[in-house]
Amino acid sequence: MSVEELATAVRYHNWRYFALADPELSDYAFDALARRLQQVAPEHEALAELVSDAASGEKVTHNAPMLSLDKCYDEPTLMRWADSFEGDVIETPKIDGVAASIHYDARGRMVAAVTRGDGRAGEAFTANARYIDDIANQLQGPPLEGPVEVRGEIYMRRSVFETLSDEFSNPRNTTAGAIKQKDARKTARYQLSFFVYDILGRDFETELEKVEWSRAHGLVPVDTKLLKTNEMQGGYDAWVAQRDDVDYEMDGVVYKVNLVREHRRLGATAHHPRYAIAYKFQGDSSKTTLNEVEWSVSRTGTITPVALIEPVELSGAMVSRCTLHNLSRVRELDLTLGATVVAMRRGGVIPHIESVAAPGDTPVVVPATCPSCGSQTQVRRNEQVRGGEVVRVIEFLDCTTPLTCPAAVRGTFEHFARTVDIEGFGPKMVDKLLDSGRLRSLADLYRLTAGSFRDLEGVGEVLAAKLVQNVQERAELPLRVFLAALGVDGLGAVTSEKLAQHYLTLDRILTLEVGALAALDGFQETLAQTIVEGLRATRPLIDDLRTVMTVKDFEVAQVAIEAEAIADQSFVFTGAMATLDRKSAQKAVRERGGRTPSSVTKELDYLVVGDKGSPLLGEGSLSSKHKTAEKYRADGATIQIITESAFLEMLDGRAAPAGEPESSGEPPERDLEAPRVPDDGPAQGELF
Repeated sequence: MSVEELATAVRYHNWRYFALADPELSDYAFDALARRLQQVAPEHEALAELVSDAASGEKVTHNAPMLSLDKCYDEPTLMRWADSFEGDVIETPKIDGVAASIHYDARGRMVAAVTRGDGRAGEAFTANARYIDDIANQLQGPPLEGPVEVRGEIYMRRSVFETLSDEFSNPRNTTAGAIKQKDARKTARYQLSFFVYDILGRDFETELEKVEWSRAHGLVPVDTKLLKTNEMQGGYDAWVAQRDDVDYEMDGVVYKVNLVREHRRLGATAHHPRYAIAYKFQGDSSKTTLNEVEWSVSRTGTITPVALIEPVELSGAMVSRCTLHNLSRVRELDLTLGATVVAMRRGGVIPHIESVAAPGDTPVVVPATCPSCGSQTQVRRNEQVRGGEVVRVIEFLDCTTPLTCPAAVRGTFEHFARTVDIEGFGPKMVDKLLDSGRLRSLADLYRLTAGSFRDLEGVGEVLAAKLVQNVQERAELPLRVFLAALGVDGLGAVTSEKLAQHYLTLDRILTLEVGALAALDGFQETLAQTIVEGLRATRPLIDDLRTVMTVKDFEVAQVAIEAEAIADQSFVFTGAMATLDRKSAQKAVRERGGRTPSSVTKELDYLVVGDKGSPLLGEGSLSSKHKTAEKYRADGATIQIITESAFLEMLDGRAAPAGEPESSGEPPERDLEAPRVPDDGPAQGELF
């Protein structure tokens, strides 16, 4: 048999084995044929087309790391990311599958397939990849200029999984197992698919060119759409509405800067590229009916729409109310009563209306008067500016008399008492004092005496004295706490701390101009304007408060006091934080000489449980970190499990919690955080 006859036979039987899964020769006979060709023509091209099963499972280092993606869960965060670059974005679904890297040589032949693994190195599954129809063994179209790497997502279509659901738990884990079959031919049974989302080894000017290149070479690119940045929320909403209708599992939407030159300028962190972000779906979603829209007055006088829906189960809880954020959201969704809407429980906690699947027949009426006080309402427009250009206008509905509106006043008192930690002033007590006329402004809190509570139902002399004492114990406040307690839009815990650290005194902060604040890191022009205008409007209240209490300037000594409770201690955070975001909390610990390990160990000092839906406060369920800490404690570890509020007290320089660590007791019957079967790492949209 000549060399070319040998090569033809090797290619034919290799094709029968990998492409048809119908070999005519035994493995032994085929190996003998291939060895003969190697003896007579060791450099022949047909040998390069062969894949050895022995390579399966071997670790392979990626030429460039397959990084994770940064994530966001709301439109404001998405728009802040959009402030960092120029040009349009591409939008793609975030497929819930297994990320992989497919390598082709200069002749377009598939020579290696590798899973993402830990991002630096993955496992070879080249033989199995030949049984995935969307992964081309030979690229079509124009000739290549050299080797190329194709990155994408291997997934199982829902329609395929339905035929296997009696045997397997979910499409993603089934996919991960399918590509690890020792007998590569068995992979064909799973009918896997492959979407391309990136091309390496070629110069492109835009992401759309990569999509065109993929199609031209016989590959299947992920569904891609070009958008302006102010169209991203609408694009996300559209995906939410059709999430249940597409033939693949998805857990969010990926946005990537279209201009590749901007990729190079923005660069990447060790964890993620700065030119892409995943807008994640945040929990279970379900279709239901919109019955009514209720308008709720906040402490600032903003009237927020709330959707009253036909009760539906989301993340294990029955939900009948969903937030609609603002007036613009009602108009963007074109809401009508009786509409079929998609409700989602963000983060498994906060229910939202994400999109409209089918319209209703009754328009939603925007109230002309405040539902709390009857004053006229007005529409406030908030312009979001990027590069000097207005990219979006958000409309809010406001009460025109927030300083006297009962609902706004009540909310202001509750927020102040909660933020500065004055115990005993919950909604019921505040209502009693307001209804009796004994509270009119926040400063009146500090003017209360034991006699102020006389004749109030349920308040005796002992309780009255205790309430007055609780107030007076908070008559001297750190600058950052005072700022956050005012309830000014944009002045949350993080921004208040930044202002305090940078400007040091309240007097300096009260003279701020928009331009100066916008120049401070982390404050865009829109946020700076909101804060400056809010402080100016609140100035009379601030002056009144300063007559009855003291605002302490920010001093280095304060940090030293705070550090005493935290230095050399280790903190891990779990659950949803109500005041600080997790990164800010970790930063605060490190600045005070503490440590923030990534996981719970027996040597951990504190596990801080976020106050939102906290099991320590009688809500929610234990996270995996919380369960691990409880297990170690049962084995004798001295881990203290504390609330977010207790942690904030430590930041304020108050003593660390002493005695028996706080515990949730018996775990709830229901655990929303279901375990996941380990696989090769996060899915596409989190990886590159």
